[in-house]
Amino acid sequence: MSDCDENGKSKTSPQGCPKPKSCRPPPAQPTCLPQPTLWSKLNCVPCNRLFFFFLGAGLALWYDQHQQEAKKAEKEKAKQNQKSPKELEKERKEKEKQQKEKEKQQKEKEKQQKEREAKEKKEAEKKAKEEEKKAKAQK
Repeated sequence: MSDCDENGKSKTSPQGCPKPKSCRPPPAQPTCLPQPTLWSKLNCVPCNRLFFFFLGAGLALWYDQHQQEAKKAEKEKAKQNQKSPKELEKERKEKEKQQKEKEKQQKEKEKQQKEREAKEKKEAEKKAKEEEKKAKAQK
């Protein structure tokens, strides 16, 4: 091998010097042989590469979505600042109307609940009186 010069020509052989083999690493064998236990699989980084990839991708997507929502909120705030006082007043009145409607519905539900409870009490009292009459009649 020492008979080759820098240009790859042989000093003694007319065929020239053999080409150097590539510097590829030897083929890798699976890292998890024999089959590991469940606990060692959970702690094995090569076994969990896909999991770590999805975890990182999910975090990146969440972060990106969070940033987009923040930008949308800023745009909405800028739109609110650009609205005229009349438009702002209309929006405020609409919100108040919706709030009043919600309060009315809640009051109606409370009334209905109280009425149900009152009916149930009356029915329970009637049943108790009837049971007392039956008990007195049997004695």
